[in-house]
Amino acid sequence: MKLSDQPIFIVGCERSGTTMLRLMLNEHSNIALPPQTKFSRKLYKRRMLFGDLSNGKNKDKIIDWMLERETNTKLIDLKLDLGHLRKSWEDCTTIGEITGTVFQQYSQTRHKSRWGDKRPYYIRYIPQLLKLYPDARIIHVIRNGHDCIASLKRMPWWKKNSIHSMLNWRHSIRMGVKAARAFKDQFLEVRYEDIVRHPETQLKKICDFINVKYESGMLEFHLNTEINIPAYKKEWHHKTFKPLSEDAIDTGKEQLSDNELKFFSWCAGKELNLWNYDVNKRELSFSLKYLREWVKFYSNIFLERAIDRLIDVFYFYPMSYNKKD
Repeated sequence: MKLSDQPIFIVGCERSGTTMLRLMLNEHSNIALPPQTKFSRKLYKRRMLFGDLSNGKNKDKIIDWMLERETNTKLIDLKLDLGHLRKSWEDCTTIGEITGTVFQQYSQTRHKSRWGDKRPYYIRYIPQLLKLYPDARIIHVIRNGHDCIASLKRMPWWKKNSIHSMLNWRHSIRMGVKAARAFKDQFLEVRYEDIVRHPETQLKKICDFINVKYESGMLEFHLNTEINIPAYKKEWHHKTFKPLSEDAIDTGKEQLSDNELKFFSWCAGKELNLWNYDVNKRELSFSLKYLREWVKFYSNIFLERAIDRLIDVFYFYPMSYNKKD
């Protein structure tokens, strides 16, 4: 079976419906998208540690890194034959090939040719993602920020406060705007609410974008959620065990305080308007708490970008996935 060189990536703010869309696409007869992984960005950040992967010792180093951290990187959730994977890595000479080979093996075990990944966090790193996978098709799922923030507050793994969550949602929208301008042929934005209310129309649009034929079976994703979600994540994704429902649309406002609603409208009113979400009155006095969170949030982003750019100056080895099968 010939595997595609056009991977599919699903990105967006956390709790925006990326898992739901992954499960839908995974029901397509030619698409296999695994449970969320964490190794692509981790390897990209550490590229200087591994250097030129055409060097056998460097390649052994990155392979050992991947296998020793299979739990931390969520490689373990893919349930692959690691011995076979190690052997396949022997022909790889770039980070993109190392990571792409993992997704391809997952796809091959399911006898499908289209492969990719779902990770909300990648919305911050679209240019870097395309360095690894130049032919990728990226789908950005957008959901009402009120609903995202309210949902995040209920998640045991989300340790941030409401202001951080607001800044995170706003930043995701802004990164989407930039990516849509810069990579318009490879970047598609869809609203969670539109997928739920008009699933066939939206899935046909997505299928056209990723160059596959629409299949009605994608709407029956909930029948296979049990086998497509790792056991420890099932509690967080319990709604994906049922058919599509509008029950979770526009409920976030009821779960946020008046101050949170005012603050979010003041903080992200422009972005809410951009995607036709309701905006409360934006009357709000200066907040030292907001300033502290803003500095913390954007300091981390600025530092990460500065380090990435500095590494780019010194790292001149190929990175992209370019294997032909």
